[in-house]
Amino acid sequence: MSLALSDSAASAARTIADFNFPTPPLAKPAEQTPFVRGEGDAHTVDPNDIKQDGYGSCAVLSTLHTIARQDPSVIQDMIQDNGDGTYTVTFQERVEVLGVETPFWKDVEVTVSGPFDGGAANPGDVGAGGAEVWPAIIEAAYAQQYKAGDTQYSTGVLPGDVMEAVLGAGADTVGAGSIDAAGMSAKLADGEAVVAWTPPFEDANGNPLMTPAQTALINEYGIAGGHAYAVSEIIPAGTSYVDASGTSIVAAEDIVVLDNPWGSSDVMMPYSDYQTVYGHVSSAPTD
Repeated sequence: MSLALSDSAASAARTIADFNFPTPPLAKPAEQTPFVRGEGDAHTVDPNDIKQDGYGSCAVLSTLHTIARQDPSVIQDMIQDNGDGTYTVTFQERVEVLGVETPFWKDVEVTVSGPFDGGAANPGDVGAGGAEVWPAIIEAAYAQQYKAGDTQYSTGVLPGDVMEAVLGAGADTVGAGSIDAAGMSAKLADGEAVVAWTPPFEDANGNPLMTPAQTALINEYGIAGGHAYAVSEIIPAGTSYVDASGTSIVAAEDIVVLDNPWGSSDVMMPYSDYQTVYGHVSSAPTD
């Protein structure tokens, strides 16, 4: 939006402009570092470090979120700080023989350089070495290797593909209705990375693609369309928990907790409602 100055304000602005103010020194760019263990972090790599900004990288960041929860050492081992403002990220790719994929994986190194700003993932914690940017480092490296340098992620990626590139293990992708709450709970207990995502809620012309019942749930829980969420917990029916309003209640049915890579607007909803709205879920072992 444009702001118009009143006559008096414009006059004052011109008067101020008549003075010869000394030119301020250029601000020194904020230092950046891959890892900072912030207050309250369970590990140097912590899910709360994930804060998606303007790039459409929710599949990448949701995958990193669930891996950071299940086995943070995977992420810490991926990144090498080269000490010159560049970072080398090691991904995994299947070994192919005569164009046929084998069960084996190979290291693929991708080097990117900072600073990481603009619409890149926001920094996590801040320490003596600078702002923590491991999510942005991997976000940039994945785009360089698998998105032909499309750092803004103008087209989406699949969480299962990201899981395989990070973990070096095959990922399973099924409809959200294919895994019940007990099965989902078992996956999380086994240390699997799990990401669920929603379909687009509108077509290119803005016409709704969801049923009225689905739309009511979307509005009730504040769910984003065409968006990936890390599945972090299943709260069994009959268990006491604190809901989104901060009230302690007993779950009348199984509840799923879905962490939003925005760093806010997480979703906590009955599992049956989740299966009604979400489209697919991908999972892969982290060990």
